[in-house]
Amino acid sequence: VEQTDVVVASPAWRKAAAERLTAMIDHLESEFGPHMAGYHPTGQNTGEWFYQNTWGPALNGYSESSKLAWRRWLESRYENDQDLQAAWQASDVTLDEAQIPSAEMRRGAPYGLLRDPVRERVLIDFAEFQQEMMADCVCHFAHTVRHATQGRKLVVFFYGYTFEFAAIRDGAAIAGHYGLRRVLDSPDIDVLCSPISYFDRALGGSGPAMTAAESVTLAGKMWLVEDDTRTYLGTGKFPGWQDGVDNIRDTNALLLRNTGQCALRNFATWWRDLGGTGWFDDPRMWAEMKRLEKLDQSLLERPRAFRPQVAAVVDEKSMIRAAGGAYRLTRPLVYESRQPLGRMGTAYGQYLLDDVLAGKVDAKMLVFLSAWALSADQREQVLQATRDRVAVWCYAPG
Repeated sequence: VEQTDVVVASPAWRKAAAERLTAMIDHLESEFGPHMAGYHPTGQNTGEWFYQNTWGPALNGYSESSKLAWRRWLESRYENDQDLQAAWQASDVTLDEAQIPSAEMRRGAPYGLLRDPVRERVLIDFAEFQQEMMADCVCHFAHTVRHATQGRKLVVFFYGYTFEFAAIRDGAAIAGHYGLRRVLDSPDIDVLCSPISYFDRALGGSGPAMTAAESVTLAGKMWLVEDDTRTYLGTGKFPGWQDGVDNIRDTNALLLRNTGQCALRNFATWWRDLGGTGWFDDPRMWAEMKRLEKLDQSLLERPRAFRPQVAAVVDEKSMIRAAGGAYRLTRPLVYESRQPLGRMGTAYGQYLLDDVLAGKVDAKMLVFLSAWALSADQREQVLQATRDRVAVWCYAPG
């Protein structure tokens, strides 16, 4: 199937896509309604609602539709040209003619690893714009599904890879996945999901979640893990291929670890054959899941909230303040910082900073993996939140 780029910020595209999504749901409900548990719209890069070519050298956002959406967003942020000029320290910019920052600017880091909040205000604004556009697009289609199903079916989306995209060379912001709070506030979404992290998923690894999964739970939603483990029957060089195994014993060990984490943290899961060639075509794998059926039943009958004593905390606003090439600062979130957490002998949860500031996280130890762009009020809130707890601050490798 030919991949066609679309502009998620385009009102015309959103309207047309929502109409077709509604028509498809109407058809499926009329023909197979009793057999449909829910709907999982996909789009953008690999269907996971991050901008096309996020992991590649190209930068997204230079279409005419993107430029128009950018100017509409600026109009909602700044009341007039004078306010915009003051914020950007540019006397000649106007709301009607504002341009998207150049690729050179977006890839640059003239003031260090973090964006200067005064001299690089235009880049910070554009990063926020891209997160909001993708998050609002997800919420738009979630509402479409909710309305089309009259609220009777589950609504599922890929979104919120707050840890995983820390490894992007040109900066985490280009993914568009740092609007998770906006998505969590949507009443139209029931389940968010992603694959298991592609960092530390090999045999002996911890197989961590890509997102602030416990914040997803606190918002009353479920986190669903796509288990695309490369089993001994796996083929090709799909993501995670290097962490595959070559026998049934090790395959079942990986699947057991993954299932155990889902059980502990109240995640849902599915098995995903990325190659479509029978990665799970061995009755011995399914027998292992059958053996665990009693565990599933026990958890269903006596559910228990996951409230770990250690919390790994990530701040969305801080993540999009990283300058071009600042993966040296952010990349430890996906591996170096989480690896010891996964091996310390006790469970840990993954949270958004705003849940900590709101008093929703009662862990005894707070590990701040990214919180380098706090306002004065937020700094005071953090001090209050950590007064009687252990706080660990991680800003760079080592």
